[in-house]
Amino acid sequence: MTSAAVMRFSIPATAEARVRQLVEATNARAAIHNLAPYVLDISAPFLADYRDVDGRLIGKRPTVTVTLSGAVPRHQGWTVIARLDHDEEGETIVSLFPGLPEQDAVAARQYRAIESFCHGCAVARHRTATYLARHENGDMKQLGTTCVEPYTGLPIKGLEALWRVGALNDSDWDGGESGIPADVRLPVAEVLRVTAAIVNAEGRFYSRSEQWKNTLPTADGVEAYFFDRKAPMEWRAALDSDADAPSTAAAVRAWAIRGYGSLSDYWHKVGQLAKGETVDPRHLSTLVSAIAGWYRDQEKEAAERAAQNSQPQGTVGERITTAATVTTVIELEGRTYGYHTQRRRLVKFQDPTGNVFVWFSSAATVPDQGDEVELTGTVKKHDTYGETAQTVLTRCRAEKRELVAA
Repeated sequence: MTSAAVMRFSIPATAEARVRQLVEATNARAAIHNLAPYVLDISAPFLADYRDVDGRLIGKRPTVTVTLSGAVPRHQGWTVIARLDHDEEGETIVSLFPGLPEQDAVAARQYRAIESFCHGCAVARHRTATYLARHENGDMKQLGTTCVEPYTGLPIKGLEALWRVGALNDSDWDGGESGIPADVRLPVAEVLRVTAAIVNAEGRFYSRSEQWKNTLPTADGVEAYFFDRKAPMEWRAALDSDADAPSTAAAVRAWAIRGYGSLSDYWHKVGQLAKGETVDPRHLSTLVSAIAGWYRDQEKEAAERAAQNSQPQGTVGERITTAATVTTVIELEGRTYGYHTQRRRLVKFQDPTGNVFVWFSSAATVPDQGDEVELTGTVKKHDTYGETAQTVLTRCRAEKRELVAA
């Protein structure tokens, strides 16, 4: 006769194959002793919260639920319900048989063990472990390893094989690695919130191509927030206290999602990432960069609105100077003179009131898009692009201005 045994627990999805192998090996050993195998069922993967060793919620991890169904072996009314491990300090640790019914589990916990004692042979000798057997009439016996089978009729080696499945729930499925598992996925909304807070704190977005400036790239800061166990708690707390970050993050996400399916490969990719609830850390830097794209789009829209008020500036031939922002730098087809090709670029500027200036430059260097400059040039002509009035300049000098903090 047997009684039902059921165990249910969750493990990382990456450990599924290992669990199947362990259960198959356990069942094979138990079959040698004519004991019934455990039936294994594993659920479809789902995302479950993953917390770090300090309890901090980091993200979600692909997880599966394992269900082991079997039977607690019983012979002539006897069941082995627990193993009693006796340590050198006189303490007894009780390990219940896997999937033990609650009434048997209660009886095992309430039993007052006698160190190294065996009811079967009554021989007093040192034992590191004994087993607790319970009869269906309620009788309890503490038995040494060699007395279990003669007294109960149950094969101790088969029982020990089945006992191994009880350790599956407490196993270290990450192989003892102390770091955060690689399959942890981060919440998209949280990634963008932290990104917005870091950009607010640093003043602007820093790409990984700017590492030569001795600045921490924004993506590295976001990774540190989630994964660096040595990151200062005060730093994390300061980012979490940024009241504007959630609304900025929501706007960035909405902008990114609008790009899903667009002709722009980059915008489509960040849109694809933003549509999901979680993101793989491998794609973290791409998602983080969406905030830079959103800011560029905001600036472009602001510039276009301001350009609606653009008016022709100066008179033809007049030398003028103005503070301006570089809005566009476009590479044009070069001019070839013999073996030499002259590089040409179209550079557009906008002053604080929205007036647009254009420079067709053959200079060796030109300012970058977004640079704040003091622009000096000679008015070549006035024209209109679309519905925007433009002042075309020649022989320009654009000196970068250092912005003074307000």
